[in-house]
Amino acid sequence: MKMKNICRYIVTDVVSIPVYRMGKKGEAYRYATGAGWGVVEWYSETNNYKAPVTRDKSDKTQMMCCDEDTSATLYSKYGREYVIAPYEEINLKEAPKQAETDAIIISGSGGYDFWENKKGDIKIFVTYDVSGLIDSYRLDNWAGKPYDGETEITFEDLQSQEEHDTIDRADIVGTLEHERKAS
Repeated sequence: MKMKNICRYIVTDVVSIPVYRMGKKGEAYRYATGAGWGVVEWYSETNNYKAPVTRDKSDKTQMMCCDEDTSATLYSKYGREYVIAPYEEINLKEAPKQAETDAIIISGSGGYDFWENKKGDIKIFVTYDVSGLIDSYRLDNWAGKPYDGETEITFEDLQSQEEHDTIDRADIVGTLEHERKAS
């Protein structure tokens, strides 16, 4: 059975944040580690490291870096984690190979993407506001524990794509849109 990407939403009082469970490990791994696929790019001294460039092994000033508004964490089956963070040079020789990777979390300005080898490899922890909407949120690996006041939820507990497409945020009590509509 082929897994497909599934989108759900973290609903806060201000915004709905998409969370994609990626169905293919290779796609998630490329997105996290492949230059030009999403998280990382090659940069060069020739343009003051401001814009991505095409890889040129003869240009010894080139370095792979993470885009400023994204990050990724790769978790190996041996419990090791490899973090790809903004503004840091990336040495993928230190990263787990795709075959060794059991879970991947990618975050960016557009939300979260994750891939897990088996259900439960990625945990979602949230806190709720007085309206019952999510106030704070984070994704962690299988070993993650809730911080004070956090509740662990499943991916299925998040708002579905269908609900997101059919429910107007102005009809959800506690959202900014609902408050504006009520006044």
